[in-house]
Amino acid sequence: MQETEKPVDRETLYNEVWSEPVTLVAPRYGLSDVGLAKICRSLAIPIPSRGYWAKVKAGKTMGRAPLPKLKQAGSEATGLVKLPPEKAAVREAARKTAARVRKEIPPMPQREKPYALHPLVVAASKRLRQRDGWPENTSLRSAPKEVLNLSVTRDKLDRALTIADALVKALAKQGFEFEIDAEQGVTRVKWLQTGTKMDFSLTEYVKRSQHAITPAEERAQKRYWDRSRRDNSITYPHIPRYDFTPTGILTIQVGRWPAKSWKDTPRTQLEQRLGEVTGGILALAQETYAKEQEQERRKKAHRRAVERYEFLTTRRANEIARFKQLETATTNWERAARLRTFADAFEEQAKADGDLSAEQIEQLAWIRAKADWLDPLIPVSDPILDAPEPKLPGYW
Repeated sequence: MQETEKPVDRETLYNEVWSEPVTLVAPRYGLSDVGLAKICRSLAIPIPSRGYWAKVKAGKTMGRAPLPKLKQAGSEATGLVKLPPEKAAVREAARKTAARVRKEIPPMPQREKPYALHPLVVAASKRLRQRDGWPENTSLRSAPKEVLNLSVTRDKLDRALTIADALVKALAKQGFEFEIDAEQGVTRVKWLQTGTKMDFSLTEYVKRSQHAITPAEERAQKRYWDRSRRDNSITYPHIPRYDFTPTGILTIQVGRWPAKSWKDTPRTQLEQRLGEVTGGILALAQETYAKEQEQERRKKAHRRAVERYEFLTTRRANEIARFKQLETATTNWERAARLRTFADAFEEQAKADGDLSAEQIEQLAWIRAKADWLDPLIPVSDPILDAPEPKLPGYW
């Protein structure tokens, strides 16, 4: 189903958020309550304060904050379009699932004693601790065709492995498993319940800045120019174009379209949001599966439409060909009738002039034979006209 509804205006959205809690209105637009609240603030739409709906539920009569007029004309549109009911229901179910899992899973505890890592994390630890095989200049370590798709600096490797281990184990309890696609170079999270797969990565943000040439690099350049005049085997010194500065900020990215990401913030790091990430991945899996089902439904509908189109076009082409054959047969029948009429008139005229000559008798037989050959109601063939067209012989 396509989203064909028009965007709602400010007044409509204002009436909605004052008729029901934002947590109920937001899923209709495919947003979180926080996201919808931000949009309302940007449009100067007041929203009920905390505790407003509890008081309404208790039977207290509450007033609305008035909708202020905007200074700029023509900015009444919100750009928000309501989702189809079935898609909004999926979003709401996914939101509730994420909220439930978020409460069930506590933040990662500080682990001082050695503990058993997941086999995928052990393999990633072994590979990413090697000295060589890393992308040049970025200082990031990553081997997505071999192990879990982690891309971090050496200093943050232990932390990334710890987060990956906790996440892999938490998701395993929710019915997920991780798999590595060596050919594509991606790590995928598979929801065992439906077979839905989503791309996974854990990366560190590295700042890139224009490289400022150092005095040592300037001296190396000068030595190269001085010596290259006498020795053309001298290679130009390598000077990086950019400098990369690690930030220590880690980001978890899951899925493509739809997709979701979580990253360190100044207030909370990923370790403190394990439940949020796990619940979010489960909710994303539900949305992804619903999208896959919708796409499969559309593919089947398209295949049926194509089959119907091909059936109708084939039937039409066959009917046209059959009708053309009918027209041809009718035309030939009429031509045969004209030839017979002509033969009868020719014979009558010849008899009026006297007895028929042998040549005239042969001519009449030939005309009537051609009429029979043209007549679709008489199954005869012509030994000359129905024979294959003669081919010009080659020289050799």
